[in-house]
Amino acid sequence: MFDWVGDKLKGLLEDTINGWVEEFMNWILTMMNKIVFDLPKSDFVDDTMSFFAWFTGIFAVIIALYKIIEYIINTQNGTQQYPLDEILLRVVKSAGSMLVLPWFIKLLFMDIALPIANYFAAAGTDFDGKGGYAVVSAALTGSSLIAASGFVLIVVLIFFVIVFVMFLYSVCVFYADYIIMQILIMPVALSMLADDNNYFQVWWRELLSIVVSLLVKIFLVTLIINIIFTQGNILLAVGAGALIIKSPSVLKNMWYGSGSARGGAGAIGRGAGNIGSMGSRMLLAKLLK
Repeated sequence: MFDWVGDKLKGLLEDTINGWVEEFMNWILTMMNKIVFDLPKSDFVDDTMSFFAWFTGIFAVIIALYKIIEYIINTQNGTQQYPLDEILLRVVKSAGSMLVLPWFIKLLFMDIALPIANYFAAAGTDFDGKGGYAVVSAALTGSSLIAASGFVLIVVLIFFVIVFVMFLYSVCVFYADYIIMQILIMPVALSMLADDNNYFQVWWRELLSIVVSLLVKIFLVTLIINIIFTQGNILLAVGAGALIIKSPSVLKNMWYGSGSARGGAGAIGRGAGNIGSMGSRMLLAKLLK
């Protein structure tokens, strides 16, 4: 009788502690995500962006006028290589990018990346009633655990402290990357007017690389916590920590491994530029007669 009551009380205690642990760890990870995605603000950066916007706007008008004059001269000489429609399309894409990209970059981080990170926090702290009670019990009897496992346990704990410090370091780098990507929006938009030096694809791939790298590291942090509280494979947790420190090599190469995206974007631009090209030439020829 007493054994049955004791088992019931123990089970109730385990369920309660496990529930508390799940809620607490979910709260910790959610707060961590909010801190990570608390995008930095700086008056100096805002002033720099305003200067680039003013400078880029004036320079864009000059380049557009130069391209049109160049088109008229080359058309008269018979050396023009692309239609007037492509020049107009570049102007529209450049102006649209100056207006849309500052809004889009915040949308990408706050409305797409942050909900994904919060999903990792919610799913990763669903321990299914396992681990929380055991970890709390182990923490309360930590002296006996250290005495039993000794040096190995201390090394593992130090390793996870280093992993957390490196994660914070990567967040600091992410903040700086975010600022740089914002400042470069105007020059990148201006480069769309150029014949050869269009840097939009480079900027876009780097932006995706920054976002995906951050999400992967948040996932790895959540994976480590999930393994610890579900008594999973500690070797997997150590491997996840190592990836946080050095970053998965695939993330450094996946955005630049193929030119198909660039080729596809170029084909779309060329196709749009060729629409109505014959009509533009005929109209310009009539105006110049």
